[in-house]
Amino acid sequence: MGERTSRFRQRVRQAAEQHQEQIQRFLDEDGPLIRGSFGSRSRVCGNPGCHCAWGEKHRSKYLTATDGGKVRQVHVPAGDEQRVAKGVSRYRRFRRMRKRLVELEALQLELVDELGRSLLAPYPPEDPLPPARRRGRKAHNGSRRS
Repeated sequence: MGERTSRFRQRVRQAAEQHQEQIQRFLDEDGPLIRGSFGSRSRVCGNPGCHCAWGEKHRSKYLTATDGGKVRQVHVPAGDEQRVAKGVSRYRRFRRMRKRLVELEALQLELVDELGRSLLAPYPPEDPLPPARRRGRKAHNGSRRS
């Protein structure tokens, strides 16, 4: 029980440190988050004398996001392009950090469960009770837990 339990304790500590580092990244985040995708489109304005009628199209920047199950596009004026691009980038980074936080939390719980199992002692020694059965939902990754 000793060495195995010690390894689990060490892994729980490491996971907790990683979790705390991830929380710190959230706290260090500054600036607005803008949900959506930022991109550009080319278009023809319809004026027959315009250069776009002969091939060089007008470029416009758009923010695209879903709203109530529908895709919406919003034109982004030239003066807001940099701010919107940075906000969209921050939002994506925020979502990746959140996903990592969820993974770290799941790892911590699994390690704590393993630590608990490593600390279990059968009782009474001559006819021990069976180990606890897993309750709740199945793990998302499809693995079976004992």
